[in-house]
Amino acid sequence: MTAEFVDALQGYEYYLKERGKLTIDQVNMHLKNQGRKSISARTYGHYIKLLREGFRNYIPVNQFDVYQTLGRLQMAADRRRYGRENSELIIQVSVDRVKWQNGTVINQSLVGFGILLEQSFDINKSERIWIRKDGYKDIPGTLVWKKIDKNVTQLGIRAFEFIAKYQLEEEEIVKRLTGVLNITRSQVGKIGWEQLNRMIGQTNLLLTTLNELIYSLDAPMGTKTKLARPILDSINFGSPGELQARIDFGVAEILKILIEKFQYWHIDKEKYIHENRTRELENANLGIEVVRNAIKLKSDAINAGMSEEAISFVLEPIKSVFKVKELPKGLFETGTLERGVLLKRVLPIIAELLAGDDPDFKIKVFKSK
Repeated sequence: MTAEFVDALQGYEYYLKERGKLTIDQVNMHLKNQGRKSISARTYGHYIKLLREGFRNYIPVNQFDVYQTLGRLQMAADRRRYGRENSELIIQVSVDRVKWQNGTVINQSLVGFGILLEQSFDINKSERIWIRKDGYKDIPGTLVWKKIDKNVTQLGIRAFEFIAKYQLEEEEIVKRLTGVLNITRSQVGKIGWEQLNRMIGQTNLLLTTLNELIYSLDAPMGTKTKLARPILDSINFGSPGELQARIDFGVAEILKILIEKFQYWHIDKEKYIHENRTRELENANLGIEVVRNAIKLKSDAINAGMSEEAISFVLEPIKSVFKVKELPKGLFETGTLERGVLLKRVLPIIAELLAGDDPDFKIKVFKSK
């Protein structure tokens, strides 16, 4: 029978755990041992694509096709008032706050969770349920729906209030907020809502993908990182419009070096393209046109080998983030998750922010005092 979402999800989690070094037969043997349905060759090919593109969470084929077409996932395409984002968080659930059961949050909104449990869970629709999550007080909610599929239970839960209201301020995490992100956009007069919205949206996307990069390194590094959430310090609607936020030091370390290097690449892009045109034509029989916008620049940059330079530049800040002198062998090799996150998700966003057709858009990162 055809694999369903839960089967494909569990297969991808195993595929990621083994760093993509599995055949389809090995994945299906694991699924069979778990009492799950086998995946198809198309789904296995989708695993390879997800890993190459840098996604730690499983995304269905059709939804990922939308991502490739639009350049982003259509997170709020369902009928919920608050759109949900894919997640991968270990939590616990309980109906009495005495007996707890382990589960995984696979998507989350401002007010709700989609949760997978590896066994049955005795609860009826509309009954109260508690969610225990790192960094939060126990979150009360109500069961909206439940679906049982063999030995897996899926729950849809609505929290009583915004989930952020239950968040704890952990001293250890707060201490990580030693970086400052400063973004400005100069223009005559006050900055408009459209420009401010773009600034905030791109900033959020940038920080989210950098978080993904660091989290993707946990498996090969043998660590379990807990990044601090960004804290907005100020927004200025004047000229220049400005957004300033405190960010995790790990994010700041990596972002700072990438910004510095990419700004250098942007300044010298004409020279860079000229020097690489002959090599590119010889190696791939492809012409390189003059860069006119960020999307074109990112494509040319990656094709011309800029991506390999980016990898070499981030190795030192990664050592600093994880406080090690040497990194594991095989980090950022072709086919690894961390390579996909950096080259397919982080680098293109920085290219769009720094090398597009908006010369007034500036971004800086520095340490807080």
